[in-house]
Amino acid sequence: MTSYILGILVTLSIYGLLAISLDLLIGYTGLFTIVHGGLFGVGAYAAAVAALSFGVGFWEGALVGLIAGGALSLLIAIPSLRVSGHYLVLASFGVQEVLSSLYLNLNVTGGAGGLRGVPRPELFGLQIDTNGEYLVLYVFLLVIAFLFLLRLTGSSFGLLLKAVREDELVPQALGKNIVALKIKTFAVSGALAGLAGAMYAHYITFVSPEAFDVHASIFILSMVLIGGMGTLWGPLLGAAVLVIVPELLRFLPVSSSDLGPLRQIIYGVILVGFCFLRPRGLVGGRGGAE
Repeated sequence: MTSYILGILVTLSIYGLLAISLDLLIGYTGLFTIVHGGLFGVGAYAAAVAALSFGVGFWEGALVGLIAGGALSLLIAIPSLRVSGHYLVLASFGVQEVLSSLYLNLNVTGGAGGLRGVPRPELFGLQIDTNGEYLVLYVFLLVIAFLFLLRLTGSSFGLLLKAVREDELVPQALGKNIVALKIKTFAVSGALAGLAGAMYAHYITFVSPEAFDVHASIFILSMVLIGGMGTLWGPLLGAAVLVIVPELLRFLPVSSSDLGPLRQIIYGVILVGFCFLRPRGLVGGRGGAE
């Protein structure tokens, strides 16, 4: 039971990182996108391929995942920022579908069968095997990312992001390069999503396309919406709700075949409930795209 609970917390640390990285885009900058599942995937596949094909270790793989996520996000940002609002949502959704298709059909990703046998991390020559050891390592990475974003959003750069979120014409009138600012934000957000993907690959030791499809993007987005946009603690709380609550279903007399659909229903009910009853989420930040 202890290992099971620790495993849930490890999963929570991965999705918590994804949620706060997406909140940088949606909550702080007002850029509403549905492609974070794909960015999560590119980090996971990059780390998996690096480990399986080139013998790269966890730390180097994490760096590869981080760079891959940031680079892909940068490529997505440049053409996508020609549009805004609902069109940006549609453009990012289209990119998500393209990425899902690539993960499903490319040989390098293993196609529908995915990639198996991703090695476990090593720390000072010792292999990370137990969920408790994973938790220490992954919480450390989550805390580093959280402190980085806390400092970033509290800096003059973060204030500028909030100004863009509220009305980008104001900072633009002050001579700020809004497009460059948005592209940098995309790159940072995507890099952290890629890091989360590398952590996922080395924890599950198996990557497959369904973990990074549009459902994953909506799942991560739901964490931000439920927790509260424009805060860093809010998405962490949202991740906790959506990771822990469905696990409680395992203790109900429900067949394994019904468990998946039931989880999707619960996700939908929770999300709709928050939209009507607490639209600013648990923490109630002021940010977010309308």
